[in-house]
Amino acid sequence: MLMEEKIRLGSTPPSCHNRCNQCDPCTAVEIPTLPARSDRVRATDHPSSYSNHYSDYKPLGWRCRCGSRLYNP
Repeated sequence: MLMEEKIRLGSTPPSCHNRCNQCDPCTAVEIPTLPARSDRVRATDHPSSYSNHYSDYKPLGWRCRCGSRLYNP
């Protein structure tokens, strides 16, 4: 993989200007997001293959943080 391709991977942080209800400093941070829960399991899904296939998937999302509080960007 070329270095310039590596730099483009991922998302850019949002602007957190005026997003933390006048708390300062308000900075962008990446936090883990919880995947949507699905109560339905298809008959074709095999439990062991399902867990192995998605075990390394750890989605991240951006939030604005000030102190211990998180805000949507």
